[in-house]
Amino acid sequence: MDTYPELNLKSTVDDEIPTLNIGRNPQCKIKSSRCSREQVQIQIHYPHVYIQRVGNNKSYLNNRPLDNSRQQLSNGDIINVLENEYSYTVHINIDNNKEMTRKPPTGASNNIMVKRTNDGYDEETNTKKKPRLDSTNDAQTKEKVVENQPDSLDNLSESYEENHLQWVEEQLNVLKNKVLQQKEQQQEIVILPTASSVKEVKLEPTTMSFWDAIHHGLEVFTSKGVINSEKIAAFDLDSTLITTKSGKVFPENDDDWRLAFDTSTRKLKQLVSDGFKLVIFTNQRGLFKKPSTAQFRLKIERVQQKLNVPLQVFVAINPGVNRKPCIDAAGRPAGWKPKAKKDHSLADRLFALNVGLRFYTPEEYFLGYSKQTFIMPIFDPNSLRSIENLLEPTTAALTSIHQEMIVMCGLPASGKSRFVEHYLLPHNYEHINRDTLGTWQKCVKQCEIALSKGRSVVVDNTNVDIESRKRYIDVAKTFNVPCRCFVLNVSVEHAKHNNIFRQIIGTDDSHKNVNDIVILGSNKAYVKPTIDEGFSEIVHVNFKPLFNDSAENEKLYHHYLLG
Repeated sequence: MDTYPELNLKSTVDDEIPTLNIGRNPQCKIKSSRCSREQVQIQIHYPHVYIQRVGNNKSYLNNRPLDNSRQQLSNGDIINVLENEYSYTVHINIDNNKEMTRKPPTGASNNIMVKRTNDGYDEETNTKKKPRLDSTNDAQTKEKVVENQPDSLDNLSESYEENHLQWVEEQLNVLKNKVLQQKEQQQEIVILPTASSVKEVKLEPTTMSFWDAIHHGLEVFTSKGVINSEKIAAFDLDSTLITTKSGKVFPENDDDWRLAFDTSTRKLKQLVSDGFKLVIFTNQRGLFKKPSTAQFRLKIERVQQKLNVPLQVFVAINPGVNRKPCIDAAGRPAGWKPKAKKDHSLADRLFALNVGLRFYTPEEYFLGYSKQTFIMPIFDPNSLRSIENLLEPTTAALTSIHQEMIVMCGLPASGKSRFVEHYLLPHNYEHINRDTLGTWQKCVKQCEIALSKGRSVVVDNTNVDIESRKRYIDVAKTFNVPCRCFVLNVSVEHAKHNNIFRQIIGTDDSHKNVNDIVILGSNKAYVKPTIDEGFSEIVHVNFKPLFNDSAENEKLYHHYLLG
């Protein structure tokens, strides 16, 4: 069993915001690629302690999802850095010196311990307690000393009085030194794992139904009676649990629905009885531009009441990371049953592949149909793992020691700019890019300026047709420099995948207008480059994705993002 270290945050009270980041870093020894390097952040804003999620994946406080907003920590709170993983318990002790209540609170110590609580064992007994100033006891001690003195000093000798005053002064100095020590005392957060890194946090059934609005357009409905479980049974909504009353493909309104199968409730209740948590994942992009989701929320609640089982529903509204790869369905071809139409996409089947779940079509699960054939997507992102060579032919040189022009050729989202920035610009090639300059005329002009100065240039545009490439070949001929063409080996489906990926991770704004229509339009105009156009060499570039050491992005990229 992996063990995770005690984590400490020590900061003097004069610091602005003492902060502890828990995540996949050497300090925490968390290795899961689903955990960001900074997944959960804890801060002291005296006298309160706050927590917020800063990573991409879900973290939990008291079994409720943490969002990006700051939430106050309380004594006994349970933190799960990931769902059911890396669990910590919070213990907070605050000592206040009554004589120092004004800002800054340099006379107060805020001691926050987040400790492991294993079954039948309390680590608190093995934790050293820090000495602290107890002003009440010190005051009582001082009072006792005075009470033990005679009622009057009139009858004491002068030497006794001097000794007594000296003793009192010494006691005051002791108290003063303790206060000074307290001013230098550090605020401390100690983080101790609650239990095994994979131990499930047991939950009682939820006592009421509620909605949560999560970031990136994700809304979550949790019905009364939902219990946390390691066993998950996940379902699509439309054409799986419900279908339209009207018989149309898409519902006419939020009341146009009925249960898709008579066996639905019985089968779902059996799953609950077997210890499964029921979860629905549904893409609802139609809500994206609507001012309110209230009517759809009501529909979800009514569906749950009709099914009469506790369940949790994840509604993906915005395009992006929370959506299943595409619309819905299982990727079955036309005619999988008599008069049946082809499924819209592979999204649900690919979603199951991405998260490692067994997949059933609605008919297979609810009606007992035999397994049906399906069509896998044209592009498999995992196929890129086997690519070894960047260039073809392998004898081709990446750069030249002599002045040259390189004309890139590839679909939008094929990785041209990434290739240029990573492999060519470090060798002092002048970067010519229409997204930056605005027009092809300006690109041609900039090429002429760079070549006149003796510099090599790389033209980072799509250049999918002969006419666009000829503009730059002519410039190279004018300056008598060789012109090579670098062609990206990226298909239409691969480019679509790349485009969705960069939309999800939010690379930059320069590609925000790229969509499937733009990619398909460029592909329609594509003419394969040839030597006869005037190129000195044609080099094919294999796509090797770069992730800047981001395990999260690498894992996401190799998921199926297209249906």
